[in-house]
Amino acid sequence: MVSSDEWGWATDPRYPLWCVTFTRGLAPAEVLRRYGADPNRARMLAHADASDLYDLAFRGGTVLRAGALNGWSFCYEDVGGAGSRPGPLGALSQGTETLSLLRGGDGMNRLAHWCDGQCREAFEPGATDRMPQGARHFWDLAHDYSQAAPGHAGLLHALKAITHHTGISLDTATITGPLLTTHLADQDRTPDPVPHARPSAPRNRASSMGRALGTARPSQASETS
Repeated sequence: MVSSDEWGWATDPRYPLWCVTFTRGLAPAEVLRRYGADPNRARMLAHADASDLYDLAFRGGTVLRAGALNGWSFCYEDVGGAGSRPGPLGALSQGTETLSLLRGGDGMNRLAHWCDGQCREAFEPGATDRMPQGARHFWDLAHDYSQAAPGHAGLLHALKAITHHTGISLDTATITGPLLTTHLADQDRTPDPVPHARPSAPRNRASSMGRALGTARPSQASETS
């Protein structure tokens, strides 16, 4: 585990599930808005003071906690994972870039880099048998860190790659201290894109007539019974 002032909480067993995004050049309130939350309802709260919002999140949704460092805004979640979804990531990265790192409760982790609404790179940190989707800039950085510090968790290598790109890291005092905080209900989250449906094959006249007659037969039978 790295020191407490550089991602020390990231592999702490007390934080089994989390998601954090980093977006260049946006204010924290705008970050919340792009997730789908109403920034006017957000409050500056420490983690320990947001128990009412966590009560809501355990019944559905997530708690967003946003702050800013060195020209980047971050948004931290430790209940839901809205920051790993393509809807919020597409919105966050419009006109800028966004990095997302998820520590999944099922053991599946994912780093993604989005620019101007498009995913440029995505991979599972530590999974050396699977190449990244798209570019491999952050994959290469994480791989270099893994060679320099073998045996450390893949998440830490990914976080160091994020620090290399953004120049920032989050310590425990930051993620537990006062941040712009709000609950985001599932139905309010910026929706994911809907995949384009394949056009259905044209029906011929005979098959269309057959279906129409088939639906009419039960009503005819009931009239004669």
